[in-house]
Amino acid sequence: MAEERLARLLRRFAAAAALHAAAVEAMDEMGAQHHAVVLNRLYAEIVRYGEQGREELVLMAERGVGAVAGMAAVYSLRHYPQRCIPVLRRLAEETGLLGFRASVALERWERGEWELE
Repeated sequence: MAEERLARLLRRFAAAAALHAAAVEAMDEMGAQHHAVVLNRLYAEIVRYGEQGREELVLMAERGVGAVAGMAAVYSLRHYPQRCIPVLRRLAEETGLLGFRASVALERWERGEWELE
């Protein structure tokens, strides 16, 4: 039962990450903010599963693509920098907003300005 709930939370996280990226691309500030709040809430629920939740999220970063991989990497960076930095570097090579956002996340991490818990 707990594993099913975690899997559901992870699917919802992936959907919210995709919706957030779409809102950012569309310059829909209110939509992006709404999905950011949803992502924060889902992340808080996922990490309540401890190591299992954090591991599943970092696997989403490593195995995923696009904005979903990027968002999972951003949320996992504090716990798994050695696994998330390569994901963000790969995404930073992409053109467009995704690449830019990944490169900014890396820069902030390297400067010690990371705030996300």
